[in-house]
Amino acid sequence: MSLAAESLRSAVIQRAGERCEYCLLTSRFQVGGFELDHIHPVSRGGQTTLENLAFACPVCNGCKLNHVDGLDAVTGEAVPLFNPRSQNWHDHFQWSVDAPFQIVGKTSTGRATVQRLALNDPDMVRLRALYAELGFDCTKSDFE
Repeated sequence: MSLAAESLRSAVIQRAGERCEYCLLTSRFQVGGFELDHIHPVSRGGQTTLENLAFACPVCNGCKLNHVDGLDAVTGEAVPLFNPRSQNWHDHFQWSVDAPFQIVGKTSTGRATVQRLALNDPDMVRLRALYAELGFDCTKSDFE
């Protein structure tokens, strides 16, 4: 990796607080590498710039792929996915009161992102619960 690429990666990680910018999972203690996600995919003309990159866990990155939209389960319409560069996480998502460690979409963008990125994948929910048992609560973030 070039020095410029490593510098860009470090800047993205630092800006994200070492957390996935979609599901808020910390990269600490993770064996699988977190990725730099192109918010607007390269395959759709996106550039590798700080403004177009988000820090993403392997699950979110693997589900997002080159998608830029998803279906809102309430309206059935295709809507843009959450963009961590231009949108606030708490405007679109909240932690479930009824199902601990699950993420609820508050808006059409939030609901489509929860579904498209499998934010409530059972393994991810169990991992969030495990982190909480170890004293690291993923539901608390620097974004609050």
